[in-house]
Amino acid sequence: MSDVLTVVPLPAPMRQAIAAAETLDSLATVVQELVENALDAGASRIHLHWRPSAWHLEVTDNGEGIRWADLTQVALPYTSSKLPPSGELADITTLGFRGQALHSLAQMAQLTICTRHREAETGWQVSYDAQGQVRSQRPLGMAVGTRVIAEQLFQDWPQRQQGVNPKQVQRRLQEIALCFPQVAWHLLKDGKRWHHWPAVASLGDRLLQLLPKIHPQDLRQMSDAQIELVLALPDCHHRPHPDWLGVAVNGRWVELHSDPSWQQVILEAFGRGLPRQRFPLCIAHLHLPPAAIDWSAAPQKRTIYLREPEQWQALLVERIGQLLASPTVPTTSYHLLKAAEPPGRYRTLLSPSPSPQSALKVVGQLHNTYIIVEHAEGIWLIEQHIAHERVLYEQIETDWQVVELEQPVLVDSLTETQVQRLQEWGLAIAPFGVQVWAVRSVPALLRDRPDVVAALIELSQGADLTAAKVAVACRSAIRNGTPLTLAEMQTLVDQWYRCRQPHTCPHGRPICLQLQESSLARFFRRHWVVGKSHGL
Repeated sequence: MSDVLTVVPLPAPMRQAIAAAETLDSLATVVQELVENALDAGASRIHLHWRPSAWHLEVTDNGEGIRWADLTQVALPYTSSKLPPSGELADITTLGFRGQALHSLAQMAQLTICTRHREAETGWQVSYDAQGQVRSQRPLGMAVGTRVIAEQLFQDWPQRQQGVNPKQVQRRLQEIALCFPQVAWHLLKDGKRWHHWPAVASLGDRLLQLLPKIHPQDLRQMSDAQIELVLALPDCHHRPHPDWLGVAVNGRWVELHSDPSWQQVILEAFGRGLPRQRFPLCIAHLHLPPAAIDWSAAPQKRTIYLREPEQWQALLVERIGQLLASPTVPTTSYHLLKAAEPPGRYRTLLSPSPSPQSALKVVGQLHNTYIIVEHAEGIWLIEQHIAHERVLYEQIETDWQVVELEQPVLVDSLTETQVQRLQEWGLAIAPFGVQVWAVRSVPALLRDRPDVVAALIELSQGADLTAAKVAVACRSAIRNGTPLTLAEMQTLVDQWYRCRQPHTCPHGRPICLQLQESSLARFFRRHWVVGKSHGL
């Protein structure tokens, strides 16, 4: 047996290079680390200037600055000013804590820090070598705060330069800005304005800055000690990709691909309120006790492990449900009125009183399809079929009942998979000859339907139980073209108004269109007051 060692300690330069590569794996990560340092310093304004052609990056903040005595330490390996007094990971409340960012940046760029502490009369400019040691220093007149300058970034790391993606940098900044709406952001690229996001009051206000095409009335938001949440009403806005579906925890954005359960619970919370293959706009920022985060499981900031994720996911689902069940009934906006004045908009954020009987008064039916509802703030048009479909779907969701038939119905040409699905969903079905099956129990809503056989075949073609429930609700709902009495329409409207998610049908179609009184006034130019004799 050979005595030659095959397991040896890595040389110090190699250890440092690996650590630097892991800490700063992209320009987006460099930006994140410097911006988070500024936020930890209490900055309310952050100015970033990126010169791609020169590989030059500056991040300036108005935080409390760095003490002179600390400037010799900040770029050394594993040095940090952010450890909690207890020294325990479970008590960390800052964004940074690992003590590697500036040291890694010194290895990957020419690092200079200009800073003035809030208690100091002057500032200092300090340059560092690749080991994080002070190379030069001089006094500097400047305001309180810190400017970090990285020149020739990734000069010895060409693979990092080749992998720079401006959209990734922008996205990372957007994510951080969403977590800190009270901070003003000024972003320059090659000396020109790249983005400017003034300080705002809420997560929703910040989202509107980032997505200016979204109408404020299409959003719902809420905030309490545990969660900030903003979402777009599903009949007003949905997206082809989950690009604006996100979760942050204590100021840090969670990579949903690393923990897909978060995305899944959000999609389940929206239920059957979105069209097929569409995703919601939903941003949640959880404020949790530090001990709820397990930093030892994943020290990388982009992957966050919670000790009891089900508890916090349940909270998120509950809050989403509350916003979707708000007492307003939003719908898509349309420019339907054209006049010399600015056109009125069919908007959706009315605030009816809690009692639907007094707030919504049915006045008629249009084309035996649309229920016309009078409201204190305007007129609503409700499509009767999909409104009833939403009512029935939520009833089925609450109580999926399968009832026995007095006489079984015979269904033929079912595949083995279709038969198995019906059995899994609680229906009693058994062979009754060659390629014929006798069905002895059906969903309660289908029991008295003359087309029960067709309904069972459709039901058996559903991909899952949820799809089956949607199919039952759709087939059982009042058809468009059916004349209804005022009493029948009022009952339907009242039932629909009390639904958990009244915005869309289970297929994602908007149910209600609102025309506000202000739009009517604008169209008929009621502000053109000529005289009382004209009845204006």
